[in-house]
Amino acid sequence: MKEKLVDMFQLQEELNRKINDNWRQIRSKEDFARAAWIECAELVDSLPWKWWKKQQPDMENVQIEVVDIWHFVMSYILLDYEDIGKAVESEPVALFMKGLNEDFRELNIKGEYINHYLGETDRYKKIIFLAERVAEGFLKQDLNEGVFFFGLLVKNTISFEHLYLLYTGKNILNHIRQEKGYNSGEYKKVINGMEDNRYLFELVKSVKNKKDLEEKIRKTFETIHN
Repeated sequence: MKEKLVDMFQLQEELNRKINDNWRQIRSKEDFARAAWIECAELVDSLPWKWWKKQQPDMENVQIEVVDIWHFVMSYILLDYEDIGKAVESEPVALFMKGLNEDFRELNIKGEYINHYLGETDRYKKIIFLAERVAEGFLKQDLNEGVFFFGLLVKNTISFEHLYLLYTGKNILNHIRQEKGYNSGEYKKVINGMEDNRYLFELVKSVKNKKDLEEKIRKTFETIHN
């Protein structure tokens, strides 16, 4: 697991540099905090919370949004740790792991939040509660609270292995987006009537390792955009 964490943090560092080579000088914690809580809102909107209309839960999009949140969580952490090894060994990552393992020992987290989590039996309400706690943590820039609840959110929505594969795939897609004019508006985000995130999700289902995933994504997306 540690090896995959190192890999993901390294990939995020490389992507941030590709977007802005001096990203640490021009991006702030407020930027990544805002991006994280907005993705949380998009996640919540994938679940049936609107009492005035019928909604179907979209768990595939929930997983996509979890991966998007992870991009900004790692970037927030990397602002404080240029050394990837130190980032992975940091307190925020340790708290993410505690959430992932449902380890509630020695936490500086409101007991009522933990009790609510443990007492909620409706799966979708539990996921919404967790997404809101992640958003709350980043809105008040309490990184430790945000990453702990993000670990719990991952626990309840996607396996760590699938998080790794889907994150890796999205990272490759983000590189392709940059290469194909995402910033200038030239990139085509809809492919054969499907948003590229959804297209990626289907590709991830068909592979079992990072090497095969990268080959398939690059072959598919670069063919489409050539």
